Amino acid sequence: MSRAPESAPPARLDHHALERYETAWLGVAAVMTALLFVGVLASVVSGTSPLLDAGSGHAHDGPIVRGRVDPKNLAATPFAKPGLVVDAAGQPLVNDQGTLDAYLVAGNFTFQPAVLRVPAGVPVTLHVTATDVAHGFQVTGTNINAEILPGHVASLTVTFRHPGEQHAICNEYCGVGHHNMITRFVVESPTQPTTKETK
Repeated sequence: MSRAPESAPPARLDHHALERYETAWLGVAAVMTALLFVGVLASVVSGTSPLLDAGSGHAHDGPIVRGRVDPKNLAATPFAKPGLVVDAAGQPLVNDQGTLDAYLVAGNFTFQPAVLRVPAGVPVTLHVTATDVAHGFQVTGTNINAEILPGHVASLTVTFRHPGEQHAICNEYCGVGHHNMITRFVVESPTQPTTKETK
């Protein structure tokens, strides 16, 4: 019986070739680390955050400056009355960007308001801030998912297409009462919103 010829063992890289490959990968890792450091530094210096000034498309009166508020002085801001902005007759007001405004406050394991009534088919800009620690804000059935920090304002626009009920939950652990943090959006058949000029 004849034996099959043995194949030659695979060629092994010598020490110097391996060293060149390792040096190349070390260089790639060093460049990526430097780019990450520069990116984080640029983000900190530029103050990257949601903006609520006139240049950003969200012009509001009051002490909301460049997406930030004083969490200890929310009484002087639109967050003093959490909920949908309405006129004297209780009708939703359309802002200059053509959306409704709603203000929500996260803190003490609750969202205020606990129930927010919004019209179906009308874009609503949700302005959310926190009073105590970092919270999450995720609206079920939508792509809205944000981290809410004390003193920062996150502005998110959503259109609820159909009447019904949606929920917003805190999806970032914030303490022992975290599992209770939920607010309901009751989506109602739309009424005719009024504009600020008719206020």
